[in-house]
Amino acid sequence: MLSNQIKRTICIGDHLFIVEGAKRWALYDLKEETLISIDSGSGELLWTLARENSLAEKKIAFLTKYAQTIMKLMEQSGISKRLFLADTSCAESLPLLEYLWLEVTDQCNHKCVHCYGNFCILFKNFMKLETAKKILDQAKAMGCLWVQFVGGEPFIHQQLWDMVKYAVALDIPNIEIFTNLTLLKDKDFDLIKAYNIRIATTLLGHNSEVHDACTQIPGSFKRWYYNIKKIQELKINFRIGVVRMQQNENDMKKIEAFLRQEGLLAEDEEFEPDDVRPTGRGCSNTVEPRIPLQYDFFFTVTPQFFHQARKSNPCWRGEMAVSAEGKIFPCVFSRQTTFGDANKDEIKSAAQALKEHCWAITLDNVDKCKDCEYRYACMDCRELSISSGYGLYGRQPRCHYDPYGGE
Repeated sequence: MLSNQIKRTICIGDHLFIVEGAKRWALYDLKEETLISIDSGSGELLWTLARENSLAEKKIAFLTKYAQTIMKLMEQSGISKRLFLADTSCAESLPLLEYLWLEVTDQCNHKCVHCYGNFCILFKNFMKLETAKKILDQAKAMGCLWVQFVGGEPFIHQQLWDMVKYAVALDIPNIEIFTNLTLLKDKDFDLIKAYNIRIATTLLGHNSEVHDACTQIPGSFKRWYYNIKKIQELKINFRIGVVRMQQNENDMKKIEAFLRQEGLLAEDEEFEPDDVRPTGRGCSNTVEPRIPLQYDFFFTVTPQFFHQARKSNPCWRGEMAVSAEGKIFPCVFSRQTTFGDANKDEIKSAAQALKEHCWAITLDNVDKCKDCEYRYACMDCRELSISSGYGLYGRQPRCHYDPYGGE
């Protein structure tokens, strides 16, 4: 039977913490940004010593005499000199709102088979300029660090640049447009360059046959390629996501080779495709990959991430999405529950509701994750758990680590 009691965490030195799992413990070295797996007995001993009210020298002397294996591990890991010293690690204070998706329209000139929002050319919702300005004003007042203008296809909106220029005038630090790259004109490139706007886009195949099968629009790859090369030539800051689905799952190696050959993915940069999210049109069993990706462990072991993950959700915290209709969601993928209407409500009220109902869900609250020793170094996706049928507090379906077996 699994325990509902929160597993233990304690500081054992400067920038050093141990976290209990169901079978093993993990030692977090926040200075060197490394994780060390330790057995249950070693974890219990370190826990007991950390709670003892005695000098660090005495505790180290005890380990040296009676627990030589643990002490040797500490010395080999280069942390023995920080063992049982006062902790100086900390996390910087973050604004209430860090990241805002502004979904300026739900109309799109593509009809991608995997689209999380079911967007298409038939949709007719366009965010009003005055609504966008009001949202951006409030976001700025809340300390927002990132705004992404997204759709649908944002370049369909005739007042997109009025919105972007307003965000620039507010001095929001990071401004990005997520686009399929097929509608950009010369003036758009000039403005992107002039205002130092970031561009995000998606590649779905290494050629027209595969990419266009995913977008369901002939010629979309050709236009995408022409414009990404122009962005590259102009030295505009860009990033490219790759979504894996049935239609392109056998094309991943060719997509990676294409990106590297074109200089769109640096040699030292990881190729990290993401399986389609089972939301919107992505729910279809004709889209879901036949063989799911085996995701490698990817841990973040920093003071900021560790201390924040103990208090709030590592993904949702500080994020908000506003649809073209003004509906407020935790993120663009999670659209089942709304937390306000930006046309009539202050988004700060929505942020407080999100903080209570979404951002406060740490991995201590999540099935299986709560019993894992790596829970304060791991990313999360609550929407993926919900859409996979496990619920708001359900296990992370893409994690294959077994904390009960320690492997």
